Formats: sequence, structure tokens, C-alpha cells
Amino acid sequence: MFSHKEEKNWLAREREIESATAGGFGPVGQLCAWTEPTPFALFQYFLLREGARTWLGRKLVPPGRIDPASVLTPRMLMGEFETLRFTREKVVFYYTPRPAEEGAEALARAAKDPEADIDFPFPRLTEDWREALVPAEVWDGSAELAESLDPDESHFRAVSVERLRDLVRPGDTLYDPACSTGTYISSLAHAFPQCRILASDASPHMVEAARRKVPGAFVADGLGSPVPDASVQVLIMRFLNAEVMPTDVAVEGFRTLARLIAPGGHALVFGHTPVLPVVRQLAAETGLRVVSSIAAHPDAEDAIFQFYVLRRPDTSDEASRD
Repeated sequence: MFSHKEEKNWLAREREIESATAGGFGPVGQLCAWTEPTPFALFQYFLLREGARTWLGRKLVPPGRIDPASVLTPRMLMGEFETLRFTREKVVFYYTPRPAEEGAEALARAAKDPEADIDFPFPRLTEDWREALVPAEVWDGSAELAESLDPDESHFRAVSVERLRDLVRPGDTLYDPACSTGTYISSLAHAFPQCRILASDASPHMVEAARRKVPGAFVADGLGSPVPDASVQVLIMRFLNAEVMPTDVAVEGFRTLARLIAPGGHALVFGHTPVLPVVRQLAAETGLRVVSSIAAHPDAEDAIFQFYVLRRPDTSDEASRD
């Protein structure tokens, strides 16, 4: 975590950047260089791979917020990515700005392209280049903190219901192994009342809050496979994310959790902060197929966010290929 002074200085700088780049991140069509001297701001940079192009972007912190949102907008696209160079003191990004309408069109296309992807190359870092994590006791001791994130989760809930509507069947098991206060998984329970809902969290305080919405919620380490392998039709992986856990733990967690998915079942991978594992690589390694990786915000087709839908093939997939 950061000191209060570090957070205050970071937020002040973010306000300045948001204001200074209102007209774009440089002259259109001209190769530009952008220097980032602050390690813990690096997790805001992303690469959008869409078609034959790779776009460089940077999350911004507009007035009214104290942290970056999960949704990416055309305003955040810096331009077509060229390369980067980094030292211990700074990272320099090279890119070519494009017209604003090109960026908006690229985001809208990416939301419909199963091959498109969003990559956040850097986790959140401290000044000494270590991964910055929210201490476990913060999550364990404050359901109020988790509930404060619920408004920023509405697009995840809406898109999850929309994507799963044609995928789940009565009797399917939907499992959220890091259910927090239960707001998210209870939205799925409401949308799919004929499904079996499982919810757990490592924090007893969170589970106590979740039981008000999902009576059967239980305490368990989500990375410890508390349910049998191949027993889940929809697995929710929304905690393999920056600030929540180290990258290496998130990668191993993905491998462990992937075993829970039944043949023909699906996984959803997303989160408030960037997803840490390289999902496409791990999906291939664990026998999963990437159905899609990006979703559009329900209210704007050119506002997008990481939202992986993965599927474990079953015998019908094999038959269709024969």
C-alpha cells in the first residue's frame, strides 16, 4: 500500500493529466513520446489489440473519482502503439495519436471481436517496484468497503446476466469463490432461479454480509478448490486482479480454479482492477476456449472493459469438428 502523502500526490498529478489531455495526447499522425515517472501509475496503461492494430491507452481519473474506473473510453486512447523503453526511474511510451473518431470506432469493434484483447502490462507497483496489495485485513474487516464498490460493479452484473442467458440451463451450478458481500452472485441467483448458487469468501465478515443475500454462502479459501473438480457449469473469477493478490498467485489460482469447470461449462474472468494473468495463454494451457474477452458497457458501445468468457469443450464440440 501507499502512504497518505503518496496517494495525495498521485491523485493531484492525475487531476493535472486529465485536464491537460482534454484535447488529446499529442498531434494526430505524429510520433509522440510520453514519460511516466511514477511506478504506481503504470497499472493504468493498457494495450488494446484490435484487428491488425495495437492501441496504447491510459486510464484517467476524472473529477468526482479518487481512482481509475474499470471502463475504458475513447478519451483514454493515446494512439497507435509503437514501443516503450523503461529504466528504474521512468517508462517512456512511443505512440502515434489518431483522430478521436478512429479510437471510438476501434473500441466499438473490439467489443464485438472475439479475437480482440485488452492487456495491462504492469501491475500496481510501489515506489520500490514491488506489487502493491490491499492488506487482507482491510477486506476481512470491512464489508462497508466492499459495498462501496457495488455501484461500480453494475455493468459487470448486467453483462454477466446478458452473456449467461443463453448458456445456463436449469440445475446448473454457478459458483463465486470470492463472493464479497454477495451483491454480484445474488444478481445471478435472481436472474437464474432454477440454477444452484454457490458462494464463498475467505473473510467471515464478508460471508456474514453475503448470507443476507445468498443464505448458503460459506467461508472458504477460493484458491483451495473447496468444491469438486468438474462440478461447476459457471465459475466466476473476479479476484485474480491487481491490488488483490500478486501476479504469481493469480496465475496459480487460475490453474487451480480451472479444474472446477465441467465439460461444456464456462468461466467469467473480470474485476474492478486489471486482470493479472495472461488469460489466453492460461486458457490454452488448461484446456479452455476463449469465447470473448471484451464487453461493451450497457449504455455505450464504445465504452469497454475486460470481460473474458471461457468455455471448456465437451463431447458435442468434438462431434461438431468431425
